[in-house]
Amino acid sequence: MVFDGLILQRVLAEISDVSGQQLRQVYQIGRSEFFFKFSKRGIEISLNPSSPYIIESNRNQNSPSIETPFSLFLRRHINGFFLTKIAQLDMDRITRMDFEGRDAFGERNKYSVIAEFIGPGSNIMVLDEEERILQVFREMISSKRTLARNVKYYPPDSPGKSLRNLSKENITLTLLHSGDTLSRAIMKSFTGFSRATAENIVGFLQIEDVVPSSLREERLDEVAEFLMSLSLDTNGRSLFVIDGTKGAEISPIPLDHKGRCEKVGASEAIRRSVKSSGVETEVDRRKQSIIRKIDKSFKRLFKLIDKLETELSEVENYRDFKKYGELITANLYRLRERRETVELEDWETGETVEISLDSRLTPSENAQLFFKYYSKSLRKEIQLKKRLRVLRDEVNYLDQLKEMVSQAESLEDVREFSSELEEAGIKRKEKIDKKRKKRSQKSGPRVFERNGFKFLVGRNNIENDEITKNASRDDIWFHARGIPGAHVILKKAGKEITPEAILYGSLLAAKYSRGRQSGKVDVAHTEVKNVKKPKGAKPGMVTYRKFESITVDLTKEMVGRN
Repeated sequence: MVFDGLILQRVLAEISDVSGQQLRQVYQIGRSEFFFKFSKRGIEISLNPSSPYIIESNRNQNSPSIETPFSLFLRRHINGFFLTKIAQLDMDRITRMDFEGRDAFGERNKYSVIAEFIGPGSNIMVLDEEERILQVFREMISSKRTLARNVKYYPPDSPGKSLRNLSKENITLTLLHSGDTLSRAIMKSFTGFSRATAENIVGFLQIEDVVPSSLREERLDEVAEFLMSLSLDTNGRSLFVIDGTKGAEISPIPLDHKGRCEKVGASEAIRRSVKSSGVETEVDRRKQSIIRKIDKSFKRLFKLIDKLETELSEVENYRDFKKYGELITANLYRLRERRETVELEDWETGETVEISLDSRLTPSENAQLFFKYYSKSLRKEIQLKKRLRVLRDEVNYLDQLKEMVSQAESLEDVREFSSELEEAGIKRKEKIDKKRKKRSQKSGPRVFERNGFKFLVGRNNIENDEITKNASRDDIWFHARGIPGAHVILKKAGKEITPEAILYGSLLAAKYSRGRQSGKVDVAHTEVKNVKKPKGAKPGMVTYRKFESITVDLTKEMVGRN
């Protein structure tokens, strides 16, 4: 994902009103991701080398996710402080947040948080009033500069000039002195321009990408004016998005020269780009880790099911033993001597049946042996079928669990699967500190409101159980038919249920099911009183009756965000 100085400029314009707000809490939400929760909005910072960014975020984080020396330092020193200023250093990929407040002793202090979004060198650090580094996320020591504790902070050298300090004439002269093509000249000569942005400028202006000195004066003047406008565009809060083969491309420059593009808020554009590019977040990593363990359990179960099904097919052949015993018993008057085989007529089919016997035993003893084999095989068949039912229920449950894990949207969501994974034998049980357990809070189900109705959507199987169990008997329960998915509860609250409410509940059930990618999904709905949880059933596993169903098309219908 491209994240250059111009894109950062647009993001900071979008979140500029965070200045003056109090910092309520700081969370490290991944290996290199942080969430700053202010009094009225939140900011998410990623230092992922392949996709660093800063965006506005409405993440609802209830407790710290990851404890590191840096996250602990942030919470101990700047929690409760007020953000006095957030700004970009020149036009570079660097953000500075200045904080002011009183410490635990009542002393007024000032700190600055510097976030550098420079690819593999992305970093974040805390400075004191003398610009000395108090704490740094990634300690870096090189010949060019040092980022370490007790060292004065200096921003990285920029090979280009800041457009904010240049006149149009200076911009023109700088371009004319370059021997590169126009796009490379822009990228190399000025701070804040990635190669992609520079190339998009040339494409948008419909100028030939040649050495600037070969351009006509009026065309070069047009370029200089456009670059000036970009440096002064402090109120621009949007980016342009176009879907490509490698994901969504974002740019501060209109992308009409590449096709039909969309203008969206800067933060939303970055979210779309990160998601479409397949960049793995900490949430993704943890989800995939759980899913791999579930798949391992699947493999074990399927192997065992295959083994038992083979045994069952063999046992089912023993059913003939009852018929053999009966035929021998009915013909004992004819079977006076011991023999190895006997041919008898099956009175049901009229066909002759050849039966192998144990010559050491009498015909009567052979008959009794066949009855014994039959009884033994019958008991084994019952046991095998019972065991197979249990194993297939386990497969269905794991399939449901896998789907619910895939729907997790935050580390908190992933963490809440812990007890369920332990019970399923997928994860070892951990000893939990009682104080920590007391402090932890469940995020609770997703809550949606539509036309005066409230809808609850389970985030995991335990929540599915809870919202269904705690619902009123006349509340409406929704679930995608025949596929794993979340339980959805429409709270009736004494109101008359409308067709629109049924449709919206069905949409939610479809969206939070495995069918969400297929477009059309069949969804069943019924009153909660018709939903039962079988004795001993796994979390989230229920049966239902007296239902109606509706087919919803997620490609045409929209579901609001929770």
